[in-house]
Amino acid sequence: MLCIAAGSCRGSLLPSLLSAMSNADDDRSNISQDLPKILSGELPEYIVTHSGHSQYSNAGGGVSACGVAALNCARIVLGLHAAGIDSTQLVQQLTSRRFLEDILKPCLSWSISFHLAVDDIHKAPAFDHTLKLVSSNFGQASYGFLKRLLEQVSWHSTSYRTAEVAQKRQTSACVIITRPPEIIACFSIVDAPSPLFVIFDSHPRPNKHPDGAAFIFHHSSTSVARYLAELLKYDESLLREQGLQWQAQLLTQCSGDIFVASDAVLNDKGWAEVALDASLQVVSLRAQVRERESQTQELTNEKQRMQAEITSLERDLLRIDNLLQRERAKVEHYKQQMATLRDASKLASQWETRGTTPQTGYSFWRPRRSASTAGTNNAFAPLGTPIPPSPPLVPKPEPKPEPTEPISDVDLVALELQLAFNEENEQLEAQMRELQRIQPKFFDCKICFEQHQEDNVAIVHPCEHAYCRACLLSYAASKIEEHRYPILCPTCTADPQGNAPGEIDDEAIRQLGLTEEQYVVFEEMQMFKYSILVHCRKCLQSVSVDKKQYQAQNVIHCPLKGCGYVWCKQCSQPVDPSAGEHSCDGTKELDHLMNKQGWKRCPGCRTPTEKISGCNHMSCKVPGCNSHFCYVCGQLTVRSALPSDIRSAKQKHYMNCKLH
Repeated sequence: MLCIAAGSCRGSLLPSLLSAMSNADDDRSNISQDLPKILSGELPEYIVTHSGHSQYSNAGGGVSACGVAALNCARIVLGLHAAGIDSTQLVQQLTSRRFLEDILKPCLSWSISFHLAVDDIHKAPAFDHTLKLVSSNFGQASYGFLKRLLEQVSWHSTSYRTAEVAQKRQTSACVIITRPPEIIACFSIVDAPSPLFVIFDSHPRPNKHPDGAAFIFHHSSTSVARYLAELLKYDESLLREQGLQWQAQLLTQCSGDIFVASDAVLNDKGWAEVALDASLQVVSLRAQVRERESQTQELTNEKQRMQAEITSLERDLLRIDNLLQRERAKVEHYKQQMATLRDASKLASQWETRGTTPQTGYSFWRPRRSASTAGTNNAFAPLGTPIPPSPPLVPKPEPKPEPTEPISDVDLVALELQLAFNEENEQLEAQMRELQRIQPKFFDCKICFEQHQEDNVAIVHPCEHAYCRACLLSYAASKIEEHRYPILCPTCTADPQGNAPGEIDDEAIRQLGLTEEQYVVFEEMQMFKYSILVHCRKCLQSVSVDKKQYQAQNVIHCPLKGCGYVWCKQCSQPVDPSAGEHSCDGTKELDHLMNKQGWKRCPGCRTPTEKISGCNHMSCKVPGCNSHFCYVCGQLTVRSALPSDIRSAKQKHYMNCKLH
């Protein structure tokens, strides 16, 4: 359905002025009737839109397709005009549904989620061969900057410098205005009878063209600049805030890229070369993507291999460090043993075997005599035994020094046994550590207060309270049955200190093993946190809408396809979009109707009044009012019931009334 709107004042509620046509023939009939007014400038603003066709609809490509739509519109419009089509035929083309579908056709295959700059899109062969970039301008999205930008493409500009783009070339020009993330195209038609500017906006606008993209016709750069400045309005306080991120300040900036049609005219052969060039670029990009994917996979594999190698090296390092500590301990132990053995060997070298007692058979020891005491008899006799006389002193030969005796074989055997014991002890300790490692760990459930293995644990974040899966599943199922959301940690809710409780989130819920019906209820409760259920009285369907948007609006539109029912959130009464702004008591609708019909209110008692016939002098019929006023200007002439006063005031007013 083609929607056409014409208005004479900025800021009016354009959706209330939209008039829908019944079929395509009626559309073209109305366009033909309004075409002379559009070209001559009788209509200050004229909007052509087609319901259901925008960058967000089935004929569009989403939030990031506005740049492609704007460049494609510039390519088609400037190409047609450069090929010889006059302004009348061009305006007729701009009002057709088929023309808008051709503009939005490249958006069907647009799958990029992020916004590209205009110069990046212009590098595509289809745009590079058909559009020529004349200049690029940058500044704040203000009325002054937009006015200067539009004067550069206006062939009616009095300045040679500002008119050099269109007037010198004698061709229409287009300025692509970018204020992230929106891109809009604005054309200056060179051969129109009066200044003609055409804005192409692929975004639906609630106050202008809410149902689709639109072509908006203006006849002065001033009105276009005012419209764009209001559309791209930003909060000036952003520039005065200290410490604001530079990304936010970029929202106040915009750019304008001015394009004209390329000098070269493309025939079928030229378009075939463009298509071949584009295909080669696509193939090259796909090859680069495959190469990057292959490199990414190789790097991922290399990273995994290096991580495994690092893990292995760390384990080897820990094992070597452990062995080094053990060897150091062994060395210290061996040093202590050797010191003990040396002390024992020295002590044994100072004693000698003296004989064996006949009663016991045990050997007894006595200190080894030195050379100075060799002639002294220091042996002890049993008690009661007479001491025999000392033998005669016989000189004895000087004893030879005895060599140092080595460690006996008994000590070596003990050392070997000690080493074997140490090795066996280390093996037992290693086995004990392995048993401790593989032994299952247990935890205490804070609901049933029983011990469970760790593989049955369910942990609530961020409080890190642990429960067995069965207890937490039963608890979560009971809260879902009661429709309680969010599901808080039971231990945290019982905390008398009132700390921030943990929450059983979606990830924990999926691990508990709820039934499909319980999980559906949980998802609905999650949605109700950010949405609200709205019931339409016309289509009798219910749909969830964004809660913030619902709370911010007073008039609700049914979002279901094919319905479009509109009603007031306060009084639940249906709202007619063509009746102006809605009020529950009907006052705003009445004011809109009076302004539309040209009715006046009595300046004395504010009673609505309509002139049916006669002169413009009106007399209020409300008892006790006696107000007389002019129907043209609405000014009170006199409040009196005396004929002389009425004649005098009437004659005085109509001598000075300029609207009469």
